[in-house]
Amino acid sequence: MKPFKEDLKRIEEKGLIPVVIIEDPKKAVPLGKAFLKAGLDVIEITMRTQRALEAIKVLREALPEMLVGAGTVFSLQIAKKAIKLGARFVVSPHLDEEIVAYCAKNDIIVCPGVYTPTEVNRAVQAAVRAKGTELMNLEDSPLLLKIFPASSGGPEHIKALRAVFPKVRFIPLGGINAKNLADYIKAGAWAIGGTWICKKELIDKGEMAQISELTSEALRIVKDAREQISSIRP
Repeated sequence: MKPFKEDLKRIEEKGLIPVVIIEDPKKAVPLGKAFLKAGLDVIEITMRTQRALEAIKVLREALPEMLVGAGTVFSLQIAKKAIKLGARFVVSPHLDEEIVAYCAKNDIIVCPGVYTPTEVNRAVQAAVRAKGTELMNLEDSPLLLKIFPASSGGPEHIKALRAVFPKVRFIPLGGINAKNLADYIKAGAWAIGGTWICKKELIDKGEMAQISELTSEALRIVKDAREQISSIRP
């Protein structure tokens, strides 16, 4: 089994990707430990700070059990740098077909930001072309699709997209919190991008215990929502 498939299983199992902004790489390891304490071994470090790449390197070396990804990636150049430093998945707020093609071809999990059916199809086709095939089983693909901003359409937008693209893995981000998290899971979200569990001010202040508590709560909500879905299926 290819490594990216194992990584996909890990993300799917937890159903939650914390999206973090780190100014000081020294905070990366305590933050990673806070997530691990809560039972989460996935983290997305956004490229919004000058030392974000350094934070990826530090975290991968200190906590190899963490599945570390790079977020807010706007160029293939940055994607390659992050991957070289240990990033196992690449997330963008927009659809960059060059990044999608590179990652798909090299079996690296890629998660471009999309919103419309046209963008969804373009992302899928970019991954398909990179593999050199006319059709590709999306279940065996490293492609995830980030719905951003999720709050613009809410859970109903996810539900509508799932009806047309049932095999696509959708990860909504933006405007999601503990109060509406379950609604997105029930609407068909494959996983959730979380910012409320690890706000920048909490990281800056070193409030790792609170981050761990918020993460534990979010994981419980995801698990409960999935169990509710399973209980009503025929």
